[in-house]
Amino acid sequence: MRADKTRTRTSQQEISVCCDNLARIVRQKYQPDLVVAIDTGGSVPGELVARAMNVPIVHVVIRRNISIARRYSLDPIPLRWIMSMYHHYLFQTRKPLLSEDISADISGRKVLVVDDILHTGATIDVAVDYLERANVSEIRIATLSYVSKRKPHFSVLPSGNYCFPWSKDFQRLGV
Repeated sequence: MRADKTRTRTSQQEISVCCDNLARIVRQKYQPDLVVAIDTGGSVPGELVARAMNVPIVHVVIRRNISIARRYSLDPIPLRWIMSMYHHYLFQTRKPLLSEDISADISGRKVLVVDDILHTGATIDVAVDYLERANVSEIRIATLSYVSKRKPHFSVLPSGNYCFPWSKDFQRLGV
């Protein structure tokens, strides 16, 4: 079901099925020791995937300045495209930053990083950089979907822009 002309609205039941399928797909090719969920978008999928795989989970908070981008979502689509094309010229956005270190010892572990959707990859890059500095042995990325040409190692939904139940505008975009 379309939330607006650019986003597919996804129910909690669909998310549960997708996460079970994602866990099954990951398990076929990769056996992580730990799931790292990127809050807030990756919290629910991370918890569901970790539970389905019976793997411990830790959450990381990565902050990013997206309030201006959210403002564009209220504009008509042609204006949204124009503003997003010139966004970096008009506004200085900050690179996403990890809010605090993971308190658990993760060195030498095989890690599955989970997020809801891969847009530019900036958030994933911050998590991967941190995990590499923490000397994890292997890192794989799993998302429900992706938007850019860059693809995660594992995903279950077709490439596209989705509105998930934890999205701030989920209720507003409902039918």
